[in-house]
Amino acid sequence: MIETIQARLAAVRVPGPKYQVLSSAIVGAISAGEWKPGMRLPTEVELERKLPYSLGTIQKAYGELVKNGLVVRSRGRGSFVAPIRRRMSDPWYCRFLGDDGSVLPVYPRLVGHGVAEKNARLAQLFGKATKVITIDRVNSINDEFEVFSRFYSSQAIARSLVRLPREKVQTANFKLILLRELGLPITRVVHTIAQADARAWRKLSIRSRPHLVLEATAYTANGTVAYFQEIYIPPNRRKLLFDSELKGLEQS
Repeated sequence: MIETIQARLAAVRVPGPKYQVLSSAIVGAISAGEWKPGMRLPTEVELERKLPYSLGTIQKAYGELVKNGLVVRSRGRGSFVAPIRRRMSDPWYCRFLGDDGSVLPVYPRLVGHGVAEKNARLAQLFGKATKVITIDRVNSINDEFEVFSRFYSSQAIARSLVRLPREKVQTANFKLILLRELGLPITRVVHTIAQADARAWRKLSIRSRPHLVLEATAYTANGTVAYFQEIYIPPNRRKLLFDSELKGLEQS
C-alpha cells in the first residue's frame, strides 16, 4: 500500500501544504479502487519511515481524511478505508440544483447527538418542561461544499431515532422515519431564512463560515411541533429548491 502512495506522490505534483498533498494522494488511491473499502491503512509511524513527511504532517493528513468520511478509525485496530458512501435518501432541505436542473447528490455524515441547552426558542416550540435532544449531521453537497444540519426534537421522539442503526440515522429522511417508524405524519413545515448568527454557528462543528441559516419547524396534524431544524449554508453558486407539497409524507 505504501508503494502505491510513493508512486502517486512521484507522478503527481499537487501544490499546497504537505498534508494536503499526502491526503490527495491517498484520496486518489481510494477513488481509483487501488485501496478498497475495509482495507487497513498503514499506521502513521509506518508512513513516516517510508515517506519524506513528518509524523505531524501524516497525522494531519489522516485527520482530514477522517473528517471527510474517507477513512474510519477503530481504537486498538487502526485506520481503514471507509465503506462506500451512501447518498441521503429523498433529501428535503438540501436539494441544491445542478447545472442541468437535477438535484445534486447529498452525502451525509452523522456527527453525533446530545441534549440541547435550554433557551426561550426551544421552550416556546416544545414546552418549558420538555427535554430536547439534538442530532447533528454534516451533508456534503456533491462534494462541492458542506451544509451543517442540527435537528431538534423531544426526548420521546429523538430517543426512537438515535436507537436506530447508525447507517440509517446517517442517511435517512427524518420526516419519513417519523411517519414509518412512529406513525407520526408531518402535515405542515414552516421555513425561514436569515443570515447566520456568528455567535450561534461558532458553537457548532462547522468547518467553514456559513452565510445563511435555513430554519424548518415541522408540525403534526394537531399542531404539535414534531421537530425543529437548523441548516447552516455556506456561500455557494447553487440554487436551493423549495417545495411545500407534503401529501407524499402523509401516506407514503
